[in-house]
Amino acid sequence: MAKRDTTAPRLSPVVLPDLVDGGVLEGDGRFDGLRFSGLDASGAQLTGAVLDECLLERVVLDDARLDGARVVDSVLDGVTATALRAARVTLRDVRIEGCRLGAAEWFEAGLGRVELVGCRIDYLGLSDATLEDVRFVDCTIGDLDLRGATVRRTALIGSTVRELSVHGARIEALDLRGADLDGIDHAAGLAGAILSSDQLPRFAPLFAEALGVRID
Repeated sequence: MAKRDTTAPRLSPVVLPDLVDGGVLEGDGRFDGLRFSGLDASGAQLTGAVLDECLLERVVLDDARLDGARVVDSVLDGVTATALRAARVTLRDVRIEGCRLGAAEWFEAGLGRVELVGCRIDYLGLSDATLEDVRFVDCTIGDLDLRGATVRRTALIGSTVRELSVHGARIEALDLRGADLDGIDHAAGLAGAILSSDQLPRFAPLFAEALGVRID
């Protein structure tokens, strides 16, 4: 019997039920089994809202607020936003595909069984967040901020990250072997991460500095 990889994210496909048109996306109430398609919801105030088994398709969320919201068993497809604040948001069993986000401020968020595919995000702020069973596939991220975050079974596959911030992070399994990384802010914060042998020479000076080793 093949040994199970205990570091790989454990995900299941998100299967949506038959959906009905959701109309206006606004407010702090509950949205169940709804489809929001081609909608401009810029500035929407969704603080504390619950979206369960919903599809957001080509929805514009410029300057929307989802602080404390819960998004479960849902799909975000082609969503765009110049700024999307979602501090303390909960994302569970969510697929995020083809989204284009400027500043995604998801501080203290909780992500469980979440997959991001083909997304372009300038700044993804996940400081003090908890990530468990999260996968980034073919994503381009400018700054990935995981400072102070707790990270378990998370992987970047075929993805590019310009700057990875991990100062103070608690990492149990962060698989970076499939990522193209330009910079890492703090070597000690990578404890628990997985790098490939090809990546190691690139960051050797950073590790040497952390250990107080001089390289001439």
